[in-house]
Amino acid sequence: MNDNSLSDLKAYQPSVVTCFNNSEFSNFLDNLFKNSTPRYATFSFPIQSIDPLAYLEMCWKKETFQYYWEKPTDEFAIAAGNEITSITATGSERFSVINKKIKTIRQNTAEFSAISHPYSGLFLIGGFSFFDKNYDELWEDFPPASFTLPEWMIIKDGKFTVATFAVDLNTFSAAKQLYDYITDQLEDLKTTLEQKSPAGNPAQNGEPSTAPLPKQKSDYQKWSDSVNEAKNLISKNTFEKIVLARSIKVSKNTEFSPTQVVNNLRKQYSNCYNFLIHKPTGNTFLGSTPERLISARNKLLLTEALAGSIERGNTATEDAFLEKKLSGNGKDQNEHNFVIQDIEERLEPFVKKLNRSATPEIKKLSNVQHLYTPIRAQLNDESNIFDVLGQLHPTPAVGGYPWQKAAPYIKDLEHFERGRYAGPVGWINSKGNMEFAVAIRSALCTKDYAYLFAGCGIVKDSDPATEWEETNLKLKPMLSALQYD
Repeated sequence: MNDNSLSDLKAYQPSVVTCFNNSEFSNFLDNLFKNSTPRYATFSFPIQSIDPLAYLEMCWKKETFQYYWEKPTDEFAIAAGNEITSITATGSERFSVINKKIKTIRQNTAEFSAISHPYSGLFLIGGFSFFDKNYDELWEDFPPASFTLPEWMIIKDGKFTVATFAVDLNTFSAAKQLYDYITDQLEDLKTTLEQKSPAGNPAQNGEPSTAPLPKQKSDYQKWSDSVNEAKNLISKNTFEKIVLARSIKVSKNTEFSPTQVVNNLRKQYSNCYNFLIHKPTGNTFLGSTPERLISARNKLLLTEALAGSIERGNTATEDAFLEKKLSGNGKDQNEHNFVIQDIEERLEPFVKKLNRSATPEIKKLSNVQHLYTPIRAQLNDESNIFDVLGQLHPTPAVGGYPWQKAAPYIKDLEHFERGRYAGPVGWINSKGNMEFAVAIRSALCTKDYAYLFAGCGIVKDSDPATEWEETNLKLKPMLSALQYD
């Protein structure tokens, strides 16, 4: 390649990278610019162990796309930033449209990895709104379906950490130019890790406080009316269950730091999925959800039923008493069984075999405990994972049962636009691995306000006051993490 050839370059080994075969790297770059060139390329390197959230905080840029995903008990976390390209979709076919667009990006992406690892290479990160269209400008930054190929990613898997950089090859004219760019990225990574303080993301001081919930009688009256109307519809056999949610709007009382909020959440909710999606406009959707919608590894699919809730006790005895009360509560068991039945019916066309325990377990969070049934299934060879995802969303835990009968009533009874609340949020990579959670226990944060969301299942014997208190219980952790009044 004349003066742009890489053959004479000296081996490059930045201290942040744990191993790096320069010759293989150079050959890969040379081949990229021969014959037909793919549109995108990714470069993955094993690096020194770091906290991805700390890295995101150190290089935070509020005017760019930023992302975080973590489940501490799984020892897995993703931090990502900037945007190479993004894809969107709206309407009833959004899951299949996104699937086709992701396939196109995969086919047009070359991957270099210094190591063999399931989380090296191409990742697309994003999610879906609850409904297939959004009508409220509050959610303008979050289309009904959107996924981003980030410019950089830091992924921590147990004790192993990998850095991935993505590029649009149309912006490079020769291998040498791209070589210099990637090595510069590695040097920038090293420089960022050597910083003594975060840049561009002010930290909040102190521990999360227990924030009081706004007291608005009119809101409670609307809620009570909606629950009673739902029960009336259930009595007429319109549907058997519907999930109703509340939204509250609170003003900021501190300078907003998304990474600090997520840090608060992950310390308190280590067995939840803690997520953050920040848009260049400054709006951030974040949360800490206990509910996995779907994960897939080599045709093995994991999902779960999570429905039925009660508070935690102040003592071990009280906690055990409340657990027993939840397990023996007919209303909660009934609600939970709706979820299990519906998930099994939806999965049936896509799986060879399905397994679950006969009785629900108890999932304990720091402030609430839930009835919980993990479900494991082996997918059919012809199954498309996005078809399965679209079929599972929304589960009766956040929608209703039967869903098609309950769906038309949610907007009328809730009085707000759900947007990304209770929609699938997560990631998929080029190796076919994927994980999506249900974006409950979440908030949309704008320049001046935070909009928080929480819901609960309504069945024939639901009590409006009890359900109101359940939503209050689910709102408090996010209020505390956000440090809002």
